[in-house]
Amino acid sequence: MDHTTAPALQTRNLTVRFGGHVAVDSVSYDFRPGCLVAIVGPNGAGKTTYFNLISGQLRASSGTVIHQGDDITRLSVPERTRRGIGRAFQLTNLFRDFRFSKTSGLPFRPDTREPWTFFGSPMRTNSQSTPP
Repeated sequence: MDHTTAPALQTRNLTVRFGGHVAVDSVSYDFRPGCLVAIVGPNGAGKTTYFNLISGQLRASSGTVIHQGDDITRLSVPERTRRGIGRAFQLTNLFRDFRFSKTSGLPFRPDTREPWTFFGSPMRTNSQSTPP
C-alpha cells in the first residue's frame, strides 16, 4: 500500500451509540485512492452502521468523517452525494419468485446471451479480443 498518497476518505474515532449500546466504537481508518478495502465481521458487528455514518444516513455520536481533507461529519446526505460519496442498498426481494436458473441469467441479454452494457463496453473475453 502506498502510504505517501493522501487519503481520499478518513474516519477518526467514529462512534455511534443507540441508548446504552455502542454500535461503532471509535473507528479510525484511512481509505486511499486505488486501494481495495473490505470491511468484514460477523452479523451485528457494525459494518452497515459504519457505512451509514460515512454516507450520512446516520449522525455520529462522536468522531469525524474527512473527505479530501474537509470535515464532512455534519454534512447532509445530498451534500455528501454532491462531493461523490454515496451508497447503494442491496435489494434482495426484486425477483422473489425466480428460481436460481432464471435469476442467474439476468446479467445477460436474452437476444445474444452477451452481458448488458450500461457504462461503455464490457470487458472482452479471449475469444472476442482482437489480434495485436
